[in-house]
Amino acid sequence: MKPTTGITLPASFVVTVSHAGTEILPTASVDNDILTVAEVAELLKCKPSSIYNLTRLRGRARYDNPIPVLRLPMGLRFRRSSILTWLKSQETTTAA
Repeated sequence: MKPTTGITLPASFVVTVSHAGTEILPTASVDNDILTVAEVAELLKCKPSSIYNLTRLRGRARYDNPIPVLRLPMGLRFRRSSILTWLKSQETTTAA
């Protein structure tokens, strides 16, 4: 058998090989990834306890800056796109 060289694809692609041929399809957007508390803390460069504080039902931080959260039986989860949108909404500009 003749050796072949492969091509390198980003992780966001799925390659399907069938008798009809090879098909390369992009997968769902990375922005729709579901993140854990630890992953959101890493994304925002803070402690996981800060993320828990932002998701508390009681407390001032929850009312002033609600972070979008999915409360699932296995724990708190977050959509990457929602977190990035929330982060952009937190930006403030000061008039000089």
